[in-house]
Amino acid sequence: MRYDVGDDEGDGGPWPAFADLLAATTLLFLILFAALAVPAIQRAGQADAQASNLARIEQVLAGSADRRVSVQRVGDYVLVRIAEEATFPRNEYALARLKPEGRAILHGFGRFLSGGLVNEIDQVQVVGHTSSEGSEERNWGLSAARAATVALFLIDSAGVPACRVSAVGRSHYYPVRPDRARAGAEADPADRRIELEIRPQLPGDTVQRRRRGACVESRR
Repeated sequence: MRYDVGDDEGDGGPWPAFADLLAATTLLFLILFAALAVPAIQRAGQADAQASNLARIEQVLAGSADRRVSVQRVGDYVLVRIAEEATFPRNEYALARLKPEGRAILHGFGRFLSGGLVNEIDQVQVVGHTSSEGSEERNWGLSAARAATVALFLIDSAGVPACRVSAVGRSHYYPVRPDRARAGAEADPADRRIELEIRPQLPGDTVQRRRRGACVESRR
């Protein structure tokens, strides 16, 4: 009588199938790691670079002894606030009406940038504010016009690259003392101010780099 020990020559049982499954699982893990962990590591590196640039910008700008200027870090940017007494008279926005104190402050800011700080900055957003006096239309236009005047001064007189500057008006909606404004107090002259929101470059940030690359500074 003849007995066949096995019909599949070279069959090693379940172990080859298990090894294939283990290899496939390992490959899947590596793919998931590349898809999830690597971008997270890159974001952490960008966050560290951003914090470093923010600290550097804040340190340099905080050196001003002028009481009309305050510097503080706010989230992911540095806020430079120039008080009302160093900006424009009431209801004014023309460059000729920009006070000498404000010109000196902005010139100083330009010198800080030319000292190498500009290479760490992605954008300087000039923000104009008004008090609650006047109509909605007037305050919107006035705040935007003041921001545009200061932005042009930074570009033309302080030497800040145009591609690093933007301007926006916020009317009277962001008072210096919100609780006082909510209580219905009279218009506060301190609300008439200019702010510079200074946002640092993030090394490797393709969105920032693409936006800067799309800007054309030359004038015809």
